[in-house]
Amino acid sequence: EEFLMAMIRSTYNGRLASLALHNSRLQEQMGRAQLEAASGLKVMKPSDSAGQVTLLHGIREQRANQEVFEDSAQWAYSLHLTADDALTEISHVLSDARELTVQMASEVLSDAQRVNAGGSAQGLFDRMLQQLNSNLDGRHIFGGTSYDAEAYDSVTGAYLGDTDQPETQITEAKAVATGWDGSDLLQGTGDVVAAMDNLRIALATGNATNVRAVLDDLDSAIDQVAEARTVIGSDMQRAEDAMALSESMNLALARHESDIVDADAITSYTALFEIQTAYEAALQVTAGARTNLLFNRL
Repeated sequence: EEFLMAMIRSTYNGRLASLALHNSRLQEQMGRAQLEAASGLKVMKPSDSAGQVTLLHGIREQRANQEVFEDSAQWAYSLHLTADDALTEISHVLSDARELTVQMASEVLSDAQRVNAGGSAQGLFDRMLQQLNSNLDGRHIFGGTSYDAEAYDSVTGAYLGDTDQPETQITEAKAVATGWDGSDLLQGTGDVVAAMDNLRIALATGNATNVRAVLDDLDSAIDQVAEARTVIGSDMQRAEDAMALSESMNLALARHESDIVDADAITSYTALFEIQTAYEAALQVTAGARTNLLFNRL
């Protein structure tokens, strides 16, 4: 009889230990379910989804890259927009200068009138230099990589920049300019500075023939600016396309990351309810088992 009672006690002790282990596991699962339901995340640390960690890190790295590309594209777009505005104004200056040249080339006007028109030409020259020294937040866009200082001498119109062109990466395989060599962009076959300077010189002579000769220079300068606007416009479109691409890719990557780490609210709370129910039932079973063991010991 004593041997039988010892076996009974041993069996109940083993059962209680097994129940305690089961309850501990349920409690751990319930804590995890509560945390998932409260945070909305199913992956909170690498051990939660070991097989997805490498993929998750790759997605986050790609998202970081896309954010950099999008910021770079936005910055480049702003610089191109500033450049296009400047070129638009330079076109207006050259058109006004051409109109002035046609008027002053007329033999009806006197030499003195042509000389007096030099003041108007000087005003146009100054307007153009102001645009050639355009900057965005202190970055002078037509000075090449020497963008911290003015690209042109504000009096003589001499180029002060360098011949290197800065650029920024806007996709994995594409870069666009973030500044331009003004001596190449605006002083190629047509030279905007030389054309305006020649007009000032010609008017100072008061000679109609000299003034008329400047028309070819101005026409070449107008063509040069048109070509420059084509270059700027092409890169501006690429920057705009890159912004849209980065935004789209970032959204797709964010959805992919969400699929991995975010928990479905309904599923999470359903699981929590089921685990809580199971845990409460397990506690009742354990309490009953303890009561039976106590009764058998009496």
